[in-house]
Amino acid sequence: MSSGRFAIATHALALLAQTEESCASDALSASINTNPAFLRRILARLSQAGLIEAREGRAGGYRLARPAKKIRLSEVYAAVEPEGAIAPSPCEPNARCPIGAGIQRAFDEVAEAANEGLLRGLAQKTVADIALRAQHLGRPAPAPVKAG
Repeated sequence: MSSGRFAIATHALALLAQTEESCASDALSASINTNPAFLRRILARLSQAGLIEAREGRAGGYRLARPAKKIRLSEVYAAVEPEGAIAPSPCEPNARCPIGAGIQRAFDEVAEAANEGLLRGLAQKTVADIALRAQHLGRPAPAPVKAG
């Protein structure tokens, strides 16, 4: 189940990759266009994972804990989506049913394989990769030259 936390965390980290100075959560949330309090909860997870550093006070803010090219997207995902991409059913299956008795374990196997595949794919890209791509895609195309 997707929460959007990974996309928001990646956006914040891509912004932080563009500056060596600390950046306030208000400035980050303005670019992401999200609630600053919600963003601060995501930033706290990134800080706990050792991906960013947080500084308190007037000149405080957030900055990357290491270079963006050394932060794999799989690390970001694991920090903000620890339950993985596929959540188990909230229902308690009927243990007397032949399917119900084994569905949770069978589903767990599928979910684990899917989550491992996702993390392997994300490990191929870094925060620097996505920041560079976003910057490239965010630039307007040059105006066509008129033949004269």
